[in-house]
Amino acid sequence: MIFENQSDLLLKNFQFQSENLANTIITELQNLGLGQERDESFEVFRKTLKLYEIEEFLTFDQTGKILLVEPEGKNSSESVSEELLRKSKDVSSDKEGSLFKARYNLELNDQDFTVDFLLPIKSKDGGEIYLFTHFNISSITIRLKQLYIQVAYAVIWGVVFHIIFAILVYRAIFKRVGLLEEAAQLMATGDLKTRVDWNFKSNDELDKLGQSFNSMAEEIENKVSTITRLNDEINQELMIGKEVQELFLPSPKKYKKFKIGKLYRPMREVSGDIYQYFNYTDEDGNEFYGFFLADASGHGVSAALVTVVMALSLQAIMKENHSPIEAVNSLGEVIANRLQASFFATGIFVYFNEEGKAKFVNAGHNAPFIVRPSTKEVRYVESSGPPLGMGDGIVYSSESFEVQPGDKIVLYTDGVVETPIKGGGLYGLERFTQNVLDNLDKSNPEIVDACMAELDSAHEEYKDDVTMIILEIPE
Repeated sequence: MIFENQSDLLLKNFQFQSENLANTIITELQNLGLGQERDESFEVFRKTLKLYEIEEFLTFDQTGKILLVEPEGKNSSESVSEELLRKSKDVSSDKEGSLFKARYNLELNDQDFTVDFLLPIKSKDGGEIYLFTHFNISSITIRLKQLYIQVAYAVIWGVVFHIIFAILVYRAIFKRVGLLEEAAQLMATGDLKTRVDWNFKSNDELDKLGQSFNSMAEEIENKVSTITRLNDEINQELMIGKEVQELFLPSPKKYKKFKIGKLYRPMREVSGDIYQYFNYTDEDGNEFYGFFLADASGHGVSAALVTVVMALSLQAIMKENHSPIEAVNSLGEVIANRLQASFFATGIFVYFNEEGKAKFVNAGHNAPFIVRPSTKEVRYVESSGPPLGMGDGIVYSSESFEVQPGDKIVLYTDGVVETPIKGGGLYGLERFTQNVLDNLDKSNPEIVDACMAELDSAHEEYKDDVTMIILEIPE
């Protein structure tokens, strides 16, 4: 914009100087009287023009014949062009209406600041001849060159300034921002010892931000270190809890004749599922077998503690020669009275105290089922009461089913049938039952493994502990 303004001023100045110079020359030469010879008058004429830096010119008469040329011999033509002759008639004093005619012809070329100047002057014999010259106004040219130089300097200084400014901005801002970004990325990858490192001499907002970042990083490192230490301690305690909980799980050595197939998989280190085997003697001295499976509400440590209470309580109750129904009733009262109201558990107690029959006490648990391999008949055992711990005075009853050697009794927790599967929905009891039926030609442990493998393949996410127990009616 500045360059355009300067150019406009130069053009206006050029026009003004050209017209001013033309008027000056007219005033000084109009009455000089020039002949056709290079005499004293011509010398005065030439020197006058030279004062205005005009060193090349020619004169011609009204017919277009060239009279004098300066420098001498430069122009070999004898007459001027038709165009120049036509222009001379426009400024001639003989032209009609000469009162309003132009005193001279001035053509400006604003590209190179040159002037074509045509002027009528008096000759010695009183006639009229014409002066034509082509010259440039040197001051304008010089000013133009100076303007170009100034613009060049401005561009160079602008480039240098921007380079210096960019370097300063990079060092003052972007370099530190880059260090902050790099440190943040390292922090995100887990390198908690990362800190930004520069001299912090500017004491500006970025320095304060860098110092805040370092303080934050140190605080995060300390917190994570503390959390990691506590988490390790908790994991160690959970591993101990897992080992303790497994001490309450029975050994299958006394129960080999039932060909037990079992899977016990906690969702975390400790489980809310518990199972117990019993080999007891009634008041008449008869030996019986019982199998108990329960699922405490919740997950993790709280549920695991409930299972410990259940296992210890049930073992103590059974040692007093209580029947399974009495044991389940007493266990429900223990949970209701000794634990908070929010804790409860579902449980299933299957026992054999009469030949050819299996008896079930179902306290709100998932329905176990009996499978007869010879016919693939399936019978489900529904609940005979609410979950354990729901209140005092709840009395459970048992349900008896006829069984024969080879029949299989399948016990499980809700972690099996209520596991979300890929594509939506839950694994479900129907699918679990069908999987058992499809593997009846295998041993009970193999059936359990096959069912778990299929569940692993189908599941989307495990949200509960998983326990399966398959018993086989002995000969």
